[in-house]
Amino acid sequence: MSKIVYDHCMVDLETLAQDTDSVIVSVGAVKFSFIHDDIETFYTNVDPRDGKRLGLRITEDTLEWWRKQNPEAVKAWIKNGVSVDEFTTRFTNWLGADSDKIEMWAQGIDFDFPIMKSNYQAVDKPFPWKWWNQSDSRTVFKIAQFNTKTAERVGHYHNALDDCMNQIRWLKNILNNR
Repeated sequence: MSKIVYDHCMVDLETLAQDTDSVIVSVGAVKFSFIHDDIETFYTNVDPRDGKRLGLRITEDTLEWWRKQNPEAVKAWIKNGVSVDEFTTRFTNWLGADSDKIEMWAQGIDFDFPIMKSNYQAVDKPFPWKWWNQSDSRTVFKIAQFNTKTAERVGHYHNALDDCMNQIRWLKNILNNR
């Protein structure tokens, strides 16, 4: 049996601030391809106390925002958090040795990627992909005039893995049907 090749990966973070040095509370990622429907998922909660201990930021306005969100989204990340060191190790291992060949996607390039990078730096680990392998699904959606606010969704808003799955489904629908 041949190994499934994933040439793309969508990443989504849930955080306790909006700055580059934000504390991460959950990470969802999905390896995928535009030519087949197989996927491989990654999800972990990150202990916010560990991020804060490392000097990463929590802001009151983001905590207030979380208080107004669906309680299910908060319940998804509030338990079983691992250290930033453990999260970065697990993620790098999951991404694999060929991570420099995977096109990394996020909903905007100015949030998830820089925050992940600062968390890697906080534990003195190399970032697992190159900046030139970063793509932005939000730009694709804007160009296609696709409204993610009114699009059909599966799962919960602000669950990192659910958000990845929706963004991939929308992205594949747009790019495979052009």
